[in-house]
Formats: sequence, structure tokens, C-alpha cells
Amino acid sequence: MLDNRNLRELIRRWRATPQSTVALFEEAADAIRATIAAKERVLYPAVRDADGHRGGYVDDAIAQSRRIEAFLDSAERLGPNGRGFHDEAQDAASAMDGLLVHEQRDLLPAIEHLPEDERDRLDREYATAWVDASARITATRVGHEHIDNGPA
Repeated sequence: MLDNRNLRELIRRWRATPQSTVALFEEAADAIRATIAAKERVLYPAVRDADGHRGGYVDDAIAQSRRIEAFLDSAERLGPNGRGFHDEAQDAASAMDGLLVHEQRDLLPAIEHLPEDERDRLDREYATAWVDASARITATRVGHEHIDNGPA
């Protein structure tokens, strides 16, 4: 939960060129959505519980998550050849980078003082939540592809 390096590296590669924005869109969008879902299920409630004074920061993170999801939804509707696709995808990537910085600066300090066993429990719950969200996203994507392409 505390290590966002893999996501940040994926976002960096995704933003590198217009071609990589297209090629990595699905992977990056899915990773971002799974991360947001897992954080809303585990991290944000843990921050509220650990330090109620950070509730406004949590609310800001949730609002930023909604903006990111809206950018991703818009880019998906436009498709890689649609006018504005790259702008929407880049806006999602930039907003996600900003959210990760906000979390590092304003949210994670709330749980750093927790006992190690509690942080370990949160890490396990986060990993489970991420896998659950990722599986749901994949199943939804496969279901849409099945509908869009007709039965196999």
C-alpha cells in the first residue's frame, strides 16, 4: 500500500509518447482504477480512523479519484483515434500523479505511527482489495468485449 513506484513507472511509460498512450491505455486505466478502489476500501478508512483531522484530505483524495475516473471514462468513449483522446488520457495520468503525491504528503503520515502488525494487516487487506478490484475490472472489460464483438 505504501509503495506506488510500480504505478508511477507505468504512468511514466504510458505518458512517454502518443503511441505508448494508446498501447498502454487499457493496462494503465485498469491499474489506476484498481488502485483507486483498493485505497477507497482500505487506505482512506484507515487514515480517517488513525487521524480524524485528516478527513478533509481523504475527501479531497476521493474527489480527485472521481475526476481521474471521469478522464478515463471520457478517453475510453473517444477511443484511441477520437479527437481529444490523448488529452483526456494525459489529464488522467497527470491527475493520478498528483493524487499519489497528495497521499504521500497528507495521508500516509497518519498511518506511519501505527504498530507494525497493524500496518502489515493493512498491507494485506490492500493487496486483497487490489486483486479483487482488478479481477472485477477485468471481468467487466471481458464482458464488454464479448458484447461488442458478439459471441465467440
